[in-house]
Amino acid sequence: MKKLFYLLLLPLLAVMVTACDDDDKDLPNVTLSIEYSGATEQDGVLTVEQGQILNIDALVVTPAEGTKQATLGQTIYYIDGIPFYSTVVVPFATEVNTTGMEIGMHTLGVRSTVYQVDKEIGFALAEFKFQVIEPTGSDAPEDGSGTITPEVRVTDGD
Repeated sequence: MKKLFYLLLLPLLAVMVTACDDDDKDLPNVTLSIEYSGATEQDGVLTVEQGQILNIDALVVTPAEGTKQATLGQTIYYIDGIPFYSTVVVPFATEVNTTGMEIGMHTLGVRSTVYQVDKEIGFALAEFKFQVIEPTGSDAPEDGSGTITPEVRVTDGD
């Protein structure tokens, strides 16, 4: 009886070991561009005066050359690692009000669900630095705008 038990157990163990092998995931291959206004950019760092608003006007996904169409889903923004805004509405815009923020360097992070044709669902993670500086005394808001393309890492959520 003991031999029969082991004989039945052996195929079960083999199935369990092979079922856990999923190292070859086909994740989306994309870049993200962040369109902003209300700040100036120098060397990849956005600068905004304390009390002004940094606008993220759009989050744009671009498929890598030779890959198919991609789109974004739920997007969560983080300041210094703390989530502050979530949206599923294109163009995934938000505002960062710097009133009361500490003077100095901060990190704005983005986590967005990525759907790409013929690929598994992925999660794009990106972040960039922004600097809050002392107000210059001018009441005019900063009118700088542009697009930055931070480094993106796509994961399967694990």
